[in-house]
Amino acid sequence: MNTQTILFLFLLLLAVGGVRAGEKDIVVIESYHSTYRWDIDWLLALRYSLPHYNLVTFQMDTKRLPKKQFASRADIAWDIIKRVDPALIILGDDNALSYLAARIGGSQYKAVYLGINSNPRQTGLFQYKNITGVLERPLYRRSIIEMKKIIPNMRRVLIMFDDSPTSKYAAKDLFQGVEHLEYNGVEIHLVSTNNFDQWRKTLLVAKDKGYDAVWVGLYFTIFDKQQHVDHREVLAWTSRNSQVPLFALWDFAVGTGKTIGGYVMTGNSQGMAAGQLAQRVLAGTLPEEILPVTPEHGQLVFSQHELNRWQLTLPMELQLSAQFLE
Repeated sequence: MNTQTILFLFLLLLAVGGVRAGEKDIVVIESYHSTYRWDIDWLLALRYSLPHYNLVTFQMDTKRLPKKQFASRADIAWDIIKRVDPALIILGDDNALSYLAARIGGSQYKAVYLGINSNPRQTGLFQYKNITGVLERPLYRRSIIEMKKIIPNMRRVLIMFDDSPTSKYAAKDLFQGVEHLEYNGVEIHLVSTNNFDQWRKTLLVAKDKGYDAVWVGLYFTIFDKQQHVDHREVLAWTSRNSQVPLFALWDFAVGTGKTIGGYVMTGNSQGMAAGQLAQRVLAGTLPEEILPVTPEHGQLVFSQHELNRWQLTLPMELQLSAQFLE
């Protein structure tokens, strides 16, 4: 039996069964790539939430590719969407949404986004009645409160980000355009850079500048001259060379040779929340009837190896509710 015959019989079965092509398909557009821990976790949660659907994925790879290629990657994503003609589109993170929202908004498709650090009211997203989703907000304040239980004398801390659009959105939620502020008796400073040399210099003088701890935010768009530096190398160097304890805002930065941990956001929570919204849309609820949601809770995640290395002990109240990676 040749390929054309098989395809004809498949389409005939769909017609007889009353199921159109794509009706059980969901196209998932990832801003990043399939080896990125964040994507792995939220995609796994999506598959768990939507077991009766076939997830067709495409990675825009915008953490590693230069920005000049983002538009062409979005063109490929849109071509896949049209070819599959899915029951739903899921957009993972800010770049996928920003490059595809207008096209989806002007189409017959429905979409759910996740991992969005930008403000939908400021980006004009609310004009699209066929799109809703899950917002991502770093848990700065709760993280400061919880980590102060480990370092009671903490008075001055540094948060380090790369200078990507996602980082700018994430930092804006707390800093609102300023580079430092005070919360719960702690002076919080922000540094954002895509320059690896600047990243290293900033970290190496952190202790001399009076910082009691450093929070590692996002570190995926760091370059050494014109060469992109692998995020694993950035984090490993940061862990080896820091002279003050390192905490995290996302769970993928926790572990041996990484950071101590902290009160972190997880890809799993984003994927589960998006999966729940997707179920509602697939059941017939219009996206315009579903307000964007923000998962309210993070998770205490720690590396026992890094706690030992920094000679830190968790108080009992944190030990009872924390997850330990080693």
